[in-house]
Amino acid sequence: MENKRIMMKAIFIASFMLLTACGSIASDKLGYTVETEFNLAGDLAETSGLYCPASDTIFTINDSGNSPTIYQLNTSGEIVRRQDLDKKNQDWEAITGDNDNFYVGDIGNNNGKRAIVEILVINKQNQVPAITKVLKLSYANNNIENNEYLKHDFDAEALVSADDELLLFSKSWQSTVSHVYKIEPSLAEQVVSPIASIDGLPGVVTGIDFNKSSKQFTVVGYSVSGFGKFSPFIALLDRRFNVVATYPLDGFNQVEGVCVSPNGEVWISQESSFFSTHKLAKLKFR
Repeated sequence: MENKRIMMKAIFIASFMLLTACGSIASDKLGYTVETEFNLAGDLAETSGLYCPASDTIFTINDSGNSPTIYQLNTSGEIVRRQDLDKKNQDWEAITGDNDNFYVGDIGNNNGKRAIVEILVINKQNQVPAITKVLKLSYANNNIENNEYLKHDFDAEALVSADDELLLFSKSWQSTVSHVYKIEPSLAEQVVSPIASIDGLPGVVTGIDFNKSSKQFTVVGYSVSGFGKFSPFIALLDRRFNVVATYPLDGFNQVEGVCVSPNGEVWISQESSFFSTHKLAKLKFR
């Protein structure tokens, strides 16, 4: 955790200097508009992952080192409910859901040294949400002894429920080619292998959601140059995981989450950094 904070601080300092010197991309060249932005409460400085099952409700979590809490927000970014779970937040990075359950991805693995990552299953129907099952995942062909910090493909921050499938998208530091894994919610322990790989994304994947109307995935992530320049993006994928479009997220930094509400609104969340605050924003594609 401390290594992550030091690294990200250095990245953001360098990014700020480069953006100040070079300017940013003009918004009229982008494929979207930012309709509104809200600063989030201090509790959500490390927001990581979004899920919006209703037009007026957004759920989020914080990542490693924070409390094991699911936060419910309104569409002004205000916290309206907190629900603590009886499970350590080792590195929570994603939240999604279906008609019956929430799925929280304790899947962060920057160091590459976790042999097993977990997905927490929480029944939505319980009056007091509680973990009903823990899915333990290991990656096929993952030799953790060979993995180095931010130099491997066995990290992940993106989890989505799409057409009754639970899908995990890798944060592939080494290749930047995101691998897609299908998770079986009925299996408590499973070894997963990629069912697809995504070519053409301009960086690593940090968040994803599925638009039921358009049958497209909305993806966010970022790239980091050798000079420390931090460049977030948003992209659209078709149902076969082909890239349809990609756009830079002008004016944003460490974008960690994305969700598409039933009415088609696209929300993204940004984690706090040295030169930017934690915030929630609503986008509209043109």
